[in-house]
Amino acid sequence: MPATTTAPALADALASLYDAAAVRTPPWMALVTALASIRPDGVAATIDWLVAHRAALIAADAAGRAAPLALPEVPPEMRYPAELGAMDLATRQHRVRARSLFDELVGRRSFFQNAVYAITGVELTAADGTMLDDIGSANLLLDRRAWPMAVTRRIAARGGGYAAAMLGGTAMLGAPVLAGAAAGDCARFLRRADVAAREGQPVEALVADLLARRQRVMGFGRPLVGPDERVPVMAATLARHGRDDGRFVTLLRAADEAFWQHKGLRSTSAAWAAAILSDLGLSPDAVQAVSNYWVTVNLAAQALFSHERGLVTP
Repeated sequence: MPATTTAPALADALASLYDAAAVRTPPWMALVTALASIRPDGVAATIDWLVAHRAALIAADAAGRAAPLALPEVPPEMRYPAELGAMDLATRQHRVRARSLFDELVGRRSFFQNAVYAITGVELTAADGTMLDDIGSANLLLDRRAWPMAVTRRIAARGGGYAAAMLGGTAMLGAPVLAGAAAGDCARFLRRADVAAREGQPVEALVADLLARRQRVMGFGRPLVGPDERVPVMAATLARHGRDDGRFVTLLRAADEAFWQHKGLRSTSAAWAAAILSDLGLSPDAVQAVSNYWVTVNLAAQALFSHERGLVTP
């Protein structure tokens, strides 16, 4: 049976396909912009949905390619009173959240500080921005055997192009056990541990209960390759910056010991990113976003590297 679709989701999908076509996005990539609004449950449901809406999809693509170029619009319910950013065409100024980009951000904060502010709304101090630069550098994991890297290479090395390779690699960040998703899940666990600790339940007891219920917490255990070699570097970085006594970092250390005692698992870099960013005031969703921001640097590097080298020839 074809996948069912709500009217707003279908309207969003067709609008995105139209916009993608208007700027000449390759058709198969344009379809991805549409599917992202639908998110069918399964490969078969995805195929069924595409077949069921074939005529509408073709029409939206054709209309976008034929129409005069115009700025895209979103539905009224997506037009927020306080926008993330805006261009004031009369004054030629840009705004990022509550700040003037040119007058308040450029030249006054590092790019990473401004990036985190744009992504999360949290304004980092210069010292914390420098620390997170170091944490991000410790997570430059470019090995082709990492799942997102392998997907990126398959696409780029066979001539798929940089954008296609980035799209494929980025899609892997949807996996619940990788990158930002794992960090975000661990950040939620740490908040649960924080509440439990304030109510008198030690972290060790919470971990024991979760394991007894066979519940998994992301950020503990690293299958296939063993203990995470990035963790000591991240911990040393925290100490060097005087940030190793934060509440969530302290909870993580207790959880790390509990998982080790009960299950033989050690914390990973995702767990440390979760604790570090949480201590800086980021929500679990923001932890996921910033963690994935770091990962996209790896994807970009792998996409270009593999594109330039292509295939190995005798």
